[in-house]
Amino acid sequence: MLHHIAAVGGSLAKRYIEDGMEVNDPSGSNPPASNDEAILAGLPLAIYFITALLFIYPAIGVYYTAHMVFPTLAMIEDPNPPPEYTPVPLDAQEGSAPSGEFEVIEANGKPITSSLRATHRLLWVWGQEGYFRGLVCGLITIFCTVILAAFITVYTFLPHFVGSFIATVLLTQLSTAWVHIVITPPSARPWYSRTLPFRYVFQATALPLLVHWAASVVAVEIPRLLAVIIGLPLRLPENPDDNMGMLLLKGIPVAALAILLYLFAVIPAQVILRRVQASLLPPTEDTIVPFDRSFKGKLDPAVLGGGSETFLTMRDALTTFGREGWTRLVKMYLKVFGITVAFYIVVFATFALEGVIVWLLAGRQ
Repeated sequence: MLHHIAAVGGSLAKRYIEDGMEVNDPSGSNPPASNDEAILAGLPLAIYFITALLFIYPAIGVYYTAHMVFPTLAMIEDPNPPPEYTPVPLDAQEGSAPSGEFEVIEANGKPITSSLRATHRLLWVWGQEGYFRGLVCGLITIFCTVILAAFITVYTFLPHFVGSFIATVLLTQLSTAWVHIVITPPSARPWYSRTLPFRYVFQATALPLLVHWAASVVAVEIPRLLAVIIGLPLRLPENPDDNMGMLLLKGIPVAALAILLYLFAVIPAQVILRRVQASLLPPTEDTIVPFDRSFKGKLDPAVLGGGSETFLTMRDALTTFGREGWTRLVKMYLKVFGITVAFYIVVFATFALEGVIVWLLAGRQ
């Protein structure tokens, strides 16, 4: 895919330059200096645009697969797989994974999500379809949530964060279907066929959604309140050079508080929500990581219907995760953070190098 984009982009850039030269000089001789300057003026924009296209594919891998899919798998994986799971080697060819109930584990028996490399290999068993699992459902969920939240905010005069929560609850079927798509093998079934009855999903996820929403709001508003108290402007001043050192000094406690709230409020709330949503997985569905459907005997996975006994409670979702799960999840988040920083460095370095090359070419004219 990337080399196709590069080939098309290079061809278009070549035709753009050649066409510009032919228009200004049909005989094929060198165009005037003014035309050279016009071409060079538009060349950086074309180069940056093509480079941005080349980074779309890896950006999706970083911001969707690494940030959303990997942690979701880690949140529901059981380090002590049930005996009914049959191991499948990670070096299986693309599309060769069985359709029956199975488990994919490392050769040394460690949980698959304890290693980013092993998690990547697990998803790549199915190729791009496995690596970007649930992407369509996720994008549709985000789009519908934004539109519905805006509609609620405009016509009810509620604050936007309240409208966002209401929209999230009303669309809980979609987010739950996304979780089920992520943790199960790729299927030919359309994503909308994976949705469960609204009443059943609402009973299970309404309270976890409320807790997750409250934690997310607190993680944003409390650091903002601290910034106001200590006099840190929410926007950079027009002349930040005069007091940049003071701004950085005041920003340290605000950033530290935001990170702590994210680690100890948002992530635990997300773990609870994901595990509750995973407990709604129909018994006929298989998972790609070891998954204890009974959650250590807390519920009967063979029953699907209304009632508290058919889905995981918040307390059970939290207590059945265990210290090993938390350690594995935190390590995964740290590794994903490292990947994100490395991705930013590569993107910045690429654009900076291109800028230097264009500047040098322009200086020779």
